[in-house]
Amino acid sequence: MDIKKIIYKLLPKDKAKEIRYKYRIIRQKLYKPISEEMFRKILTGKFGIKTGDTLFIHSSIDFLNIDFSPLQLLNILMDVTGKEGTLLFPGWHFNYRAEDYLLDENNIFNIKRSPTVLGLLPELARRLPDAQRSIHPINSIIAIGKNAKEIISGHEQSIYPCGETSPYYKMLKYNAKIIGIGVNSNFLAFVHCPEDMMKENFPVQTRTNQSFIGKVKLSTSEIMEVKTLAAHKNIQKRNIPAFIKRYIPKDIFSEYNIRGSNFFVADANNLFKKMVELAKQNKTIYNS
Repeated sequence: MDIKKIIYKLLPKDKAKEIRYKYRIIRQKLYKPISEEMFRKILTGKFGIKTGDTLFIHSSIDFLNIDFSPLQLLNILMDVTGKEGTLLFPGWHFNYRAEDYLLDENNIFNIKRSPTVLGLLPELARRLPDAQRSIHPINSIIAIGKNAKEIISGHEQSIYPCGETSPYYKMLKYNAKIIGIGVNSNFLAFVHCPEDMMKENFPVQTRTNQSFIGKVKLSTSEIMEVKTLAAHKNIQKRNIPAFIKRYIPKDIFSEYNIRGSNFFVADANNLFKKMVELAKQNKTIYNS
């Protein structure tokens, strides 16, 4: 058992998170910050990102050791992928259990005004004039770029938040790369896409039996009611890093630590196929 697991096992969750945060800040101070030039080289060199790519981006500016602004980081991502590229960000707007959120009839997701709780980078993207946001009360995606509107459209049409009409699955059409900036594989939301696509054939129940109605305020000020399932309590007991390390080849998913900051890059299509293949063998993030 590593030191992080020992800390989480022995201490209250809030205290463990505080120690983890302080440790990462101290670790970053031991290294020279990443420059704009070096960040570009990470994207184009290690990650193999090129003009026209579609990226699904997970991030934490707090845990990223850089010497330039978060806005400039976003500009670099847009510049590297170019006018033909598309950037996607997880954009949900609350940070507690989805079932509890949906049970409160007073909750309304304002597609234009509700800030995301998933960090500064997706919030900066959300505020861009041409940003798009998918219509979903608990798993909305923020998108900018050429194919943004097409990828986020129709998210509300399935009760499975990461199912066939969701951006999580539709990004596969564009051979998307999934990248982590300042985060590790614990933040990999895409893992729920194979689950929702396999539905009852997935070996672990990951969605509630009950469906819920979530309210979404559209840009027209109309309130839309969206039917959805929520995450089952089973998903709380998962270990994504252990699953990745044990089962996923490095040509599909690679992790790096660069100057005290975590990064990862994944091939979305091949990761999806591999996770479906493994699930059929009862190998999942829940029993790895």
